Amino acid sequence: MQQALKLTKIKVSSTIAATRIFNTNLLRQISTAAADAVTTNKAAVAQPKTATKAYIFRKINEVGSKGGKVSDVLHYIINSGQQIIDWFEKGKFDSSGRDFGLRVDILHKLKGLAEAEKFFDGIPSAFKNHYVYGTLLNCYCADLEITKAMATFKKMDEMGFASHVLAFNNILNLYVKTKQLEKVPELISEMKKKHIPLDGHTYSFWIQSYRLLGDLEGVEQVFHEAQEDNLVKDDWLIYCNVASVFIEFGQFEKASSHLEKFENVLNSSHNPSRNAFHHLISLYAGAGKLDSVIQTWNKLKSKYKVVYKESYLSLFRALSRLDDIKGLENYIREWESACNNYDDRVPAVLIGAYLKHDMLEEANLLLKDATKKSGNVLRFPHVQFMNYYFGKGQTECALKHMEAAIVSNWKPTAEKLVPCFQHFKDRKDVDGLEKFCQLLKRAEALDTKAYLWLLETCVDAEKMAPDMRERIQEDGINVTPELEELLERVCPSSV
Repeated sequence: MQQALKLTKIKVSSTIAATRIFNTNLLRQISTAAADAVTTNKAAVAQPKTATKAYIFRKINEVGSKGGKVSDVLHYIINSGQQIIDWFEKGKFDSSGRDFGLRVDILHKLKGLAEAEKFFDGIPSAFKNHYVYGTLLNCYCADLEITKAMATFKKMDEMGFASHVLAFNNILNLYVKTKQLEKVPELISEMKKKHIPLDGHTYSFWIQSYRLLGDLEGVEQVFHEAQEDNLVKDDWLIYCNVASVFIEFGQFEKASSHLEKFENVLNSSHNPSRNAFHHLISLYAGAGKLDSVIQTWNKLKSKYKVVYKESYLSLFRALSRLDDIKGLENYIREWESACNNYDDRVPAVLIGAYLKHDMLEEANLLLKDATKKSGNVLRFPHVQFMNYYFGKGQTECALKHMEAAIVSNWKPTAEKLVPCFQHFKDRKDVDGLEKFCQLLKRAEALDTKAYLWLLETCVDAEKMAPDMRERIQEDGINVTPELEELLERVCPSSV
């Protein structure tokens, strides 16, 4: 199971650059709305963790400079979600297309697609401009609502609103995610006919479509076309995607050539992105080039006066992948000597490296040390132990560490726990999976997918569950046709 988790991480790192379509203006508006909503509430102002506008802007800027996650900033903003909605409902926003689009986006993030659609339907026609339709299209694509997304895209085209690369990139992303790969070059041909310039994201989605088809010649052709496009020829995102494809397919000689070009782009840039360095470090690790990892790390340090935690984490993960435990230990000591705020992701990387080699004594000693330094609030180190013990078939130990992570506010998702669910299903261990699901419920992470795994395991174990329908209803789970079919086998409805 650990191997499966590792492969998942590598696959994610190879495609992450291609899926970053980010509307800076929209996020700026979201942050402003959140800040205004919070600061107009006197009770909120009294809280020590109030989201001031200055704080939110600083955190957004740090995403670019320190290599953090946009999702983390949005999660912080969304914690004030009801205040944002109240702020809108009191009429404290401009009646413009941008602001209506902003509300569609926020409602989608906070309350789901149905609420966003309901609000969209009530917007006066005069304000339903390309911002509003573009936001609705983004919502549909994010939720993989293919029929609704294509209908909206068609309407935008008819209204003259599909004239910007962002709308096309949303559809390209949808095609890649839903494996409609044959439609990607067709849509790009349409963009060319309409003289819509392709950007780095467009080329990256195009590259990823050929990657999923296993067509390396196609990947090369797209790259060469990008090289002829003056608008994107120096976009590191494209080099990153091409190199990651060849690494994934084990063609390290071709990957090295593209990594060199990637590095040349960074060297010639007056203000290179820290994220670009992070990806380059990760790619060199994927190619098994420890010396290049260290050289890139040293270049990063020479470029910036301050080296942030996210940069160190990119190095730590690379060294872990390369099994350089001694180097990892040395660099973590360097980080600890200079860090101001302890981050449990750092010891988690080293614990993962120890456990990979069954170095339990070292891992437990580090866990004890990290517990003291973190003030007894640890998530990711316990997650590493959880994965390790599930991989060893030691369910009780795994559940103990899972519970410790949840107590420290770890928020798991069913999608990332597939190997854990598979552990119980393979053993037909309904009782163990029940305990696992109870922990997910404590973490507010018990969803339809978790119940699907539970019901499938009940079926495999030939175990009836007469109270399952009642439990599903109490937990507010949407009963899909697939779920209903399984329910009929373990908890038949009364005739």
